[in-house]
Amino acid sequence: MGLTLQGFLDLPSVRDARLEEAVAPGAPDLAVRWVHSSEIYEIGPLLSCGDLLLTTGLGLAGVDAGARRHWVRELAARRVAGVAVELGRSLPDLPAEVRDEAARQGLPLYVLRQVVPFIRICEEANGAILHADAPRLRMVDRVLGEVHAALAAGGGTPEVVSCAAAATGGPAALVTRSGQLVAAAGVGGQRAAERLLRRPAASAPVRLWDVEWGAVLLGTGPGTDPAGLQLLAARLASVAAVAVGQSGAGSPGAVAAPLLSDLLADAVPGTRELLVRAGLAGFHPSPEARVLGIAASAPDPRQVLASWAHLAVSAGLELLADRVRGEALGLVAVPAAANRPDPAGWLAAALPEDNAVTTVGPVVPLAEAGHSLREAHDALPIATLLGRGSVVTRDLTLLRLLGRLDDRALTRIVEDALTPLTAWDAAYGSDLVRTLAVHLRYGGSRTRTAEALHVQRQSLYQRLARIEALLGRPVDDPTSHEHLVVATSAVSLLDARARQSAGVRRRR
Repeated sequence: MGLTLQGFLDLPSVRDARLEEAVAPGAPDLAVRWVHSSEIYEIGPLLSCGDLLLTTGLGLAGVDAGARRHWVRELAARRVAGVAVELGRSLPDLPAEVRDEAARQGLPLYVLRQVVPFIRICEEANGAILHADAPRLRMVDRVLGEVHAALAAGGGTPEVVSCAAAATGGPAALVTRSGQLVAAAGVGGQRAAERLLRRPAASAPVRLWDVEWGAVLLGTGPGTDPAGLQLLAARLASVAAVAVGQSGAGSPGAVAAPLLSDLLADAVPGTRELLVRAGLAGFHPSPEARVLGIAASAPDPRQVLASWAHLAVSAGLELLADRVRGEALGLVAVPAAANRPDPAGWLAAALPEDNAVTTVGPVVPLAEAGHSLREAHDALPIATLLGRGSVVTRDLTLLRLLGRLDDRALTRIVEDALTPLTAWDAAYGSDLVRTLAVHLRYGGSRTRTAEALHVQRQSLYQRLARIEALLGRPVDDPTSHEHLVVATSAVSLLDARARQSAGVRRRR
């Protein structure tokens, strides 16, 4: 514990000055940060919280009562620890308005009846403050030495917090700007970790490239005090920035693409590295948010990235995106919201197409972001082949499986299930296969099927009747539903491949 207000009053030099209390402090254990002496009237803005002022009142002698009250209010606004006025030639007595205003503001006020050189009081008081700080400084230097040694031996962020926890006997943590826990030590369990995140005894921001990446959090331990913990947190934050920076390279703009590339290759070894590198890239999803991978194929990926950034800003989403091997890849963090029960479907509908094909992966926690990104990327070729615009990967599951088959295998599936329909369409120029595919896609809803095909419902009824007659069974028969869905999906793949081949031949 440093010098308190009561400790200041007990100093020999202060007792020699025959100090008398004019306005009592609210708490005698109020910390004194530093002791100053000054005679200028405008001293208030130059002082800091916890400072104590010694004055003869020379600056108050030539001003009126209103100015004196203003002087007291300025000192109170700076939250100084107290003011001691030496009575004598400048102020034979303490002005009543000074005493009254100090009482109104809750500013501790004292008078000194005996002349004692202020330099003696300042030396004694500030020496005591420095002496109290010495153990803190030694503790901080010891911890920093241990951290530097650990980093030199190949350690990282876990060593930063473990050294702090070992020295203080209390919990320590490193968190991202959004509160994601990167590393912790000395934390007894989940509840203790949550308490540290909510109300740390000391904290300091970790900054890289002039951007706030996260923070060092410290909890109380045996023999620690708030001032010592805050000093340690501030010094650790600088070292933590180095440890965090070792996980990335270059500037923030140079971090996103390598991270996305590593996620695509499943080469990010754990959640800790993911959190660190995502934070370096400016991606700070909240702990409650869910993450979706997105991938897009477009003539100009930069245009896609710009449209994603615009959506993120307008919808308040966290976005990490960049161009990787000619494709636009990204992670989007969607906060939980009652009006978004299906974040993937919502995002697919919200994404502008911009002459691009975009796939949206499944909703996952941040730790599984790589899985969602890989799903989105793996589904992109099928979505591009089919020209689907923006689509959720779950809607392409069957098509992705069928896409592993060659044309011969797909043709056999179609022939086994749909030969009567394909023959009828070839003979009469009808559209029965497509009608069946749309009908199955909309779950057998005749209204939605008619709207999608842009036909009257009576025309749809006639088509469905023809289909059932040719197949010899109802189109809504549960026993044949899967067979028909697979077959119509195979048709769409064969048609898409045929269009692709024709396009290649035309370009040649």
